[in-house]
Amino acid sequence: MRIGTRALAVIATVFLTISSVGLSGIPATAADDPALAALTQVVPDIVEEAKTTPPTEIPEGNTQQPFAASTAVDNSLTATVSDSDIGIGTPDAVGTGNQPLPGLVTYAAKQPSVAFAHNRTGQVARVLTVIKDASAPTEYRFPISAPENSTLELDEDGSTVLIYNEEVYLGEIDAPWAKDANGNPVPTTYRVEGMTLVQTVNHAGAAYPVVADPALKLQCTWWKAMCRVIFSRTVTKRIHNAWLYGGAAAAAEVLKYVCDKIKEKRVKLICKVAVVTGIASFIYKIREAAQKNQCFAIRAQWPGPITWGEVRKQSCSTR
Repeated sequence: MRIGTRALAVIATVFLTISSVGLSGIPATAADDPALAALTQVVPDIVEEAKTTPPTEIPEGNTQQPFAASTAVDNSLTATVSDSDIGIGTPDAVGTGNQPLPGLVTYAAKQPSVAFAHNRTGQVARVLTVIKDASAPTEYRFPISAPENSTLELDEDGSTVLIYNEEVYLGEIDAPWAKDANGNPVPTTYRVEGMTLVQTVNHAGAAYPVVADPALKLQCTWWKAMCRVIFSRTVTKRIHNAWLYGGAAAAAEVLKYVCDKIKEKRVKLICKVAVVTGIASFIYKIREAAQKNQCFAIRAQWPGPITWGEVRKQSCSTR
């Protein structure tokens, strides 16, 4: 029996497909990826979520770049906040990266006892550090790239790291966590050095591998129905003082000045709606926030937006 060229091509395609997929439905390259094996052992929920392709569409007609291995010099994982990009650099990662799952890219590291992975979902962009054994370092550095005039600082509780731009909240890095192969928590903390996030993982005595996770959460990007604009303590006091000495018109001018510097479209819209609808409706919350040395925030709900004022201790810049 003669087999035509087209039939051979079909047979070859089927063979390649079967060869590249294991019985579990995971690409065969996953079975050969030590970082993926460690992640599957320690954080199976993240691995399961990574089997879904991350979305590329976000509100306001903007898009995320399709998730893939980083081509940046420091292997940055970059996520888009409307018109702005925020990146978590992974300078200790080496090589081109391997993408065993749609939402996961793994990297070798300069230290043989460490590996890294990038993971992105619809709401979070995270860098996973895989600590293979006791010889691995306890300190890991992640340079954060953000729009000009951005700042990085620890929240008042000392765990969450806030990213502010022009004294307005842009996003945050969630509280640190690490756990070992037995599912036990491993002590870990953050500190900030300029625009570099430093994570310390005290993994001595843990069951290896250990996995740690700086996770970037972005404000007013994937959450369409609800959004907050949080102003720093400095701006809150500035608006309050303008009200005390110049009345509503002076306070509105200060708010408008801050709004004009905001780059993120959704945040700018909320801010301007607050100016147009009248700052007088927010003055009690502004005064309360200033007196408590906390942050004034405008919360918005769609469709609308419908806005109202809040006093925020959480995600409040200490500056």
